[in-house]
Amino acid sequence: MKDRTQMEEAARRTIETIEGLLKGKADAWEIFYSVDTGVGVEARDGQVDALKARTNSGVGLRTLKGNRQGFGFSSVFGKDALTELADKTLAGSIEAAADEFLAFPPPQDGPLHAPGDDLGVFDARWGEGTQEERLRCALEIEKSARGFDKRINRVRKASYQESMSYERVANSAGTDAFTSATYYSGSVTAVAEQDGESQMGWDMGMGHVREDVRPEEIGKRAAETAVRLLGGRKIKTVKCPAVLENTVSCELVEALATSLLGDNVLKGKSMLIGKVGRKVASSALNLWDDGLMPRGWATSFFDGEGVARHTTPLLAQGVLCGYLYDSYWARRAGEKSTGNASRSNYKSLPSVGISNLYIDKGTQTLEGLFAQMSNGLFITELLGVHTINSVTGDYSLGAAGFRVEGGKIAYPVRGMAVSGNLLETLGRVEGCGGDLRFIGSIGAPSLLINEIEASGS
Repeated sequence: MKDRTQMEEAARRTIETIEGLLKGKADAWEIFYSVDTGVGVEARDGQVDALKARTNSGVGLRTLKGNRQGFGFSSVFGKDALTELADKTLAGSIEAAADEFLAFPPPQDGPLHAPGDDLGVFDARWGEGTQEERLRCALEIEKSARGFDKRINRVRKASYQESMSYERVANSAGTDAFTSATYYSGSVTAVAEQDGESQMGWDMGMGHVREDVRPEEIGKRAAETAVRLLGGRKIKTVKCPAVLENTVSCELVEALATSLLGDNVLKGKSMLIGKVGRKVASSALNLWDDGLMPRGWATSFFDGEGVARHTTPLLAQGVLCGYLYDSYWARRAGEKSTGNASRSNYKSLPSVGISNLYIDKGTQTLEGLFAQMSNGLFITELLGVHTINSVTGDYSLGAAGFRVEGGKIAYPVRGMAVSGNLLETLGRVEGCGGDLRFIGSIGAPSLLINEIEASGS
């Protein structure tokens, strides 16, 4: 709590200083103050391989003069450095091209001055753990992976991280909002070998309190994934049903996300242009962007501009409900901001981004999806998802997983390639599992697809 109090006081002093420097010199201004501090540990061969502590803090400044925007930032908070920041930013706004859509949002309704505790994203015990406890987390992740099976002979990047962030945004329109959050995560890649063949398995755990990271489970799941893929067979080219594991479903949601951003829609870089109110996916799919989800990885009361976060429906039974906007692109589109201004740090301008983007879970167990499918593929890995065409949705990706026969996993499969179109694939979803899982801010359950094309030998 002491650390957060210090951050709040530093932010107050910095904002008041810059505000005084800008008085009478800018038509409008926005100050974004942020701090990110934390520690990361990596384990290797039963020893601590790396220990890294970091603190990144700084202030970003935007000014408007006659609809011309200037932007600058500084990681130094002395009076001279802030004076230079203000002067250079003001000079930049004079030289920039005019843009009628530039403006800073006014104050929002709602509890924007809450620190994040009410949403379950701030751990009041942050910083109380000892260095020994942090080291032990990374070592236990590696130990759990190695001890799962004698075929696990290598473990890569067994790591543990914890951090705290604080952000405050204030502007000349009267907005003044701040929040803070804590983050804990652990991950590992395990390598299994047998008869000259090697397979990798990866897993992670994450959350806003340390208890969300369970070292033994992370290591075990990664090792189990690697071991179960050993002995994979090649299959002939086939069109058949498939179950996509929840982590794979998350990757497809991430690929779709860029087409839901309002700036990409207006720039012609989306496969969803002009499709609001139309059916673009299966009736089994409901997709949300929920910036207020309790304990969500990207949860906060406000976005990177101080606009209130929302729970925004994007797909309702497969029908496209709308797009995501920050205040600038909302004005260009003639819409209202959905509270989706994203800012990676004080060095960046706000842009449109997701908060907690996820597909609603269903009621089926994974075994229930297998039984419904009867014969087909269980796809647990896709390679090259980032290559999915964001405008057409076309893809051709490497894949691995298992053959399912009679509703049961029969044997692992390797050397596959799956091809198709993202929207068509989402249109073929017949069932959603109850195993909703989040990887960062993106979540999805396992999905049953009624047909997929897999190329083999």
